[in-house]
This record gives sequence, C-alpha cells and structure tokens, in this order.
Amino acid sequence: MQTFIQTDRQRVQPHTLGVRVMLLSDRAEGRTGQRLADYGSVVDVADGLDDAVSAILDDPFGYDLFVMECDGFGGIAGAEQAISTLIAGDAKMRVMLVSREFDVPAYPLGRRTAVCLPEDVSETSFRIGFDHVLRDRAAITMN
Repeated sequence: MQTFIQTDRQRVQPHTLGVRVMLLSDRAEGRTGQRLADYGSVVDVADGLDDAVSAILDDPFGYDLFVMECDGFGGIAGAEQAISTLIAGDAKMRVMLVSREFDVPAYPLGRRTAVCLPEDVSETSFRIGFDHVLRDRAAITMN
C-alpha cells in the first residue's frame, strides 16, 4: 500500500481537505490518484481487491471515500463484488467507480449510490463527481 498527499496544484476546497481515500488501482502513480491528492485528500493506494477491502474493513478511523479503477479488477462485476463485500462488512463510506465500461459520468442522487465515471473522464467531470460524492461533507463544513 502507498500513501501520498499533495495540495499545491489546485485550490483545495474546505470540505475536501483531508478526505481519507482508499484507491484501488493497478496504476499506483496514475492520474486518478494524482487528482485525488491534488484535491487535498490523503490517498492510500492498494493494488489488490482483497487488500483494499481488508484495509477498509480493518481501519479503526474509517475511510471517507473508496475509489475503484474497475478495469484492472474485473470491470463492473468486480466493482459489484467489492461493494457487496464492503456492505456485508458494514463499511460506511462514499464510492466512486472509474471504468471504460461507463459511457458518460453518472452522479446519482442516492447517498449510498456510487458515482460512476468513464476512464477518460475530463478533469472537470472528475471534480464534479468528487464534490458530488462528498456533498454531505460539504454541508457539514458550511454549517
């Protein structure tokens, strides 16, 4: 597992600063991890599905967000398996899925529903998804 933080590239929003993210990726130095770090997140990267799920379920502090680059882990079916395992383990965090199987970004209204982003999503759409999935956190920060 790898952890990295970077906050000097973009203006960090108060509600996203320090967000704890578990990123499941087969590209530890990839664009998704860099984007998350640029937003002020603390990003832990796992390169195996079992490692990521175990880290989330065993973490005493709890992650705020689980981001899965699905294509390296069985696509959407792999994401469904990961989410089912997390739900069975009573994990409570927000979820973003990134995959070439998605044609367009989806920002669902349900609080327990994953934001789904195409692999080649633009920076703007990725940021919208990130802010959308953390909207509860933004409401708490503003109060």
